[in-house]
Amino acid sequence: MVVIAVVFSSGCENSQTSSSQASVIRAVANYELEDQRTAWLNKHLPSETVAYFNMPTPWNYLFDAKADALHKVQELPAHQQQVEKIKQGFKSSYFEYLPAEYHGLGTVLLENIATSIELAVINYSPSALLPTFAVGTRLKNIKADELISEVQTVMTGVDPDFALTQIDNKNIWSFKTGQFPAFLQYDESNGQLLVYGGMGAKQEKLNALWAGTDGDQSSAIKKLNQQADPSGLNMKMWLAPARMYQLGGAFVPPEQKEMITELGLDQLTHLWAGFESNNGQSAFAVHAMMPETGWRKMLPTPQDWYDVNVAGKPRSVIQITIPTSEQVKHIIKTLKLEEKLTESDRKDMAVWKKMGEDLGFDFYDLLNAYHQQLFMVKDEAGSWMAMKIKNPALRKRIEKSFNEYFDIESEKKQLAGVDIMQAHYSIYQKLFEKQKELPADAEQIRQFLNVFKDHIYWYEEGDVVYFSRVPQVLAERRLHHHMIPLSSWLKQNQGSEWESAILAYGKDVKDLPQDLYHYYLLLLQGIGDLAQVEVDLFALPTASQLDLPKQGRINLMVASDAEKVSLKFGYEYFVLEPIISAEGSITTVAMMGILAAYAIPAYRDYTVRAKINDQLTIANGVKTAVAEQMQAVEAFDENTFTHIEKEFSFENFNYYIDYETGMIVINVAEVDAAFEEGDELYLEPLQEEGYVEWICYSNFKESYLPPSCRY
Repeated sequence: MVVIAVVFSSGCENSQTSSSQASVIRAVANYELEDQRTAWLNKHLPSETVAYFNMPTPWNYLFDAKADALHKVQELPAHQQQVEKIKQGFKSSYFEYLPAEYHGLGTVLLENIATSIELAVINYSPSALLPTFAVGTRLKNIKADELISEVQTVMTGVDPDFALTQIDNKNIWSFKTGQFPAFLQYDESNGQLLVYGGMGAKQEKLNALWAGTDGDQSSAIKKLNQQADPSGLNMKMWLAPARMYQLGGAFVPPEQKEMITELGLDQLTHLWAGFESNNGQSAFAVHAMMPETGWRKMLPTPQDWYDVNVAGKPRSVIQITIPTSEQVKHIIKTLKLEEKLTESDRKDMAVWKKMGEDLGFDFYDLLNAYHQQLFMVKDEAGSWMAMKIKNPALRKRIEKSFNEYFDIESEKKQLAGVDIMQAHYSIYQKLFEKQKELPADAEQIRQFLNVFKDHIYWYEEGDVVYFSRVPQVLAERRLHHHMIPLSSWLKQNQGSEWESAILAYGKDVKDLPQDLYHYYLLLLQGIGDLAQVEVDLFALPTASQLDLPKQGRINLMVASDAEKVSLKFGYEYFVLEPIISAEGSITTVAMMGILAAYAIPAYRDYTVRAKINDQLTIANGVKTAVAEQMQAVEAFDENTFTHIEKEFSFENFNYYIDYETGMIVINVAEVDAAFEEGDELYLEPLQEEGYVEWICYSNFKESYLPPSCRY
């Protein structure tokens, strides 16, 4: 209906533009990032990399500056001091629940990791899947000997034979992971840490990764990483499907190979998914990088994007890219749609074909008459749409034929001195009247269908047609004194360009950056409460002092350019965006309530469960002795298990054995403050021929029991 409505557009109007854009265009954010606080491994990866994963720490995720909406405050030393205070608070409040041997490593993870943890899978073999693995991050404020000591302590607890061997007094250590060689390299000066190992891992490859000498400097994926997330601190991953298929294609069945080739998946060089932060905005994005072949040919390919002027700051803009006639024909041919038509489909197609013959034009003519982009805009004038004429002669022929077929007369009128065209008609009524045989009550039906009318108003500026459902919007737009190019608003307010967009939506939200900042301060303060430290919000500036933009932005785009197909959902700051619509105090109470109701009790249950597990471990010896005694005697009396209770006596293990059944009853009142007098753990023996089976249960909260002890 939209395309049909444009057919009525006629007349000629002079174009109008105006400056005075300061009130509606935000300054382009250009944030600098410190090298010591950015991820590094993704910039050093060779072309043989088949997979990459980036996992930020909670501190990266919440508090590190990443060139998004809150970069200005997160880069402040005062803010970083508050975060360090929170970290120390968590260490003081919760480290006591960790086993002592993990305190050192816990401190490293909490205090010394400066960036996200990067994992890369690299397959250097050109003909077989022989993966090696690289893990990289940056540390701060830790000496090499301290790091090696902590790693040695933790790994020895897992594998007593684990050993790190320093190579030639360099900052490189070798070790074994099963049967495979592995290396660790660490530079105190910049905090760069690399662990590398796997089948065929060699020191030469470690050196190349460390220095980036094998890195593919022209790689499109490296360019995408830098554009999407220059800090490298966001959660993301990418795969190299084409290379993986090249290495493992021999294992793919022939019929699936044919489908893969037909869809062009064997040329899908990279599939990227994750979060972006750049130019003051965050986004979730998926990028499929491959040539324009296979399934990509079935997507509308945007061509000849055109600009329009909007009246002041848009409230929202939608762009829909319609395929060209050639693209539609290609899709029909590729998917063999004509061969799949049913008899009913063919009858319907015949009706539409006959109608096209009567009209004097078909669907392909409509696509050829106009450019692909349709804009739907809400701005200070109201809601309007725009399309650009591609073939004026074809467009006029279509308009003439359409008007004649449906007996439509359009006319020009003035509103506030603006010439506007209008047309009023009911397509439903006209289609009914065009039938060869009409029923007896045709007049009543015709009058009924005439109730459902279309009212179209439009004018032209150059070769662009603007139309709306009410003429007042067009008059307001034409007379507006602050017209701005849509491209300027997109680039600066939305941080994006839509030249390659198949479908796009953008919206400005008043005061969103300020609101996000205030919610962020509430989050900072709430997490400080969890860490049991006082966060000083007076140390941080106001939104005005930070010079935050007056409006925020939300956008969605599906795009197809020469290198990739992308899906992107953009917003100001992803941590707080889901809760921004709620009231501040209620949101904070709810968020803290969720943490209090779920996160903290879950952790508390974990610590109590660990203590119950210790009780069960101690009880193993008692269970063995009881089982042996039960097999040795035919009948039980009050003295049957007395010697066991005397022999197995342990500090902080309060139990007795029921002489009638052999059940071990453990009183846990003194195990943890969570228990009360009378809380007991039961180990009940079931005697079978030749052995004893034990059942474990309790009279207290089930979540305090290990999974193996929930009967």
